[in-house]
Amino acid sequence: MSSKKEKRCFTIMIVPHSEEATFSLKIPLFLVQLAIGLLVLGVVGFSVLGYAYLRAASEAQEAEALRQLNRAQQEEIDSLAIETEKMMEQLRGVDELVEFVTEKLELEKEEMEDLNDEIENQSQSNPSQQATYNYAGNESSYYFNSIGPLIYDRPDEQLSPGRDLFDRTAGNIEVLKKIVPERSGTLDLLGEYAEKARAKPSIWPARGRVSSGFGMRSIPYSGGYQFHTGVDINGSRGSPIWATASGKATFSGYRGSLGNLLILDHGYGYETYYAHLSGFAVKAGDEVERGETIGYMGASGRTTGVHLHYEVHKEGSPVNPERYLGQR
Repeated sequence: MSSKKEKRCFTIMIVPHSEEATFSLKIPLFLVQLAIGLLVLGVVGFSVLGYAYLRAASEAQEAEALRQLNRAQQEEIDSLAIETEKMMEQLRGVDELVEFVTEKLELEKEEMEDLNDEIENQSQSNPSQQATYNYAGNESSYYFNSIGPLIYDRPDEQLSPGRDLFDRTAGNIEVLKKIVPERSGTLDLLGEYAEKARAKPSIWPARGRVSSGFGMRSIPYSGGYQFHTGVDINGSRGSPIWATASGKATFSGYRGSLGNLLILDHGYGYETYYAHLSGFAVKAGDEVERGETIGYMGASGRTTGVHLHYEVHKEGSPVNPERYLGQR
């Protein structure tokens, strides 16, 4: 029995360099097995925890990107709501102007009728003034003469009530002639402002983070330095690429180191470039709306990994796209 027990133990012997006695330590086999098992469990546990941590970090990054996208879209909605409210205020102003003109004309018409009735009654009671007041009774003739000097049959007669009334009418009409074109011009300006707002890139083109900004940088694949004309946004292969403003696709195809490239013309001097795509959702000649999916992220062309190379051009020259990405 003792030999079996010894076989199921590990012996550790310590032999000193001096003449002192050796020291031996016997460790039962089950303790060694238990230690190995705990070590394996520890390695597996740490691996599981590491994988869970990396997965949670990736999900947190995606959630942050979604929050940024939602904020950008909410800001766009708020901006459109403000523009819509401004346009509605202008339309209400035009409606009020039309109502004012209508009420003014109705009032002037009633005053004209009252004045003509008064003149007719006075002319019947005083026939000597018949010729003079009959002139006032003719509405169209009196209106045209109210703009210029009035002509009287008898210079000593005065028609101050009629003259005041039509002078005010003529003045009001002249004022309205100035106001209406001004209001129409305001609506035209608002329409142009809305078109310019639609043409200006203002949202993120993809979900991810900026890994390389606009300006001078070291060349990642050959050394040296170059001017980077856009920003690189890291993401997952096949994730959607969105139009950052409404416009028209003017180019979709393969272009050298940029790989699969899509160019959108937004008008008012704005163009946007989307490079290294894995595929296209639109083709040259298609009209697109802000936020519409136009392609998919990839690594075509000369690149070190999956990402979107995004450029904004103003009047033919590249500008810093981060000015047009909205709040992070």
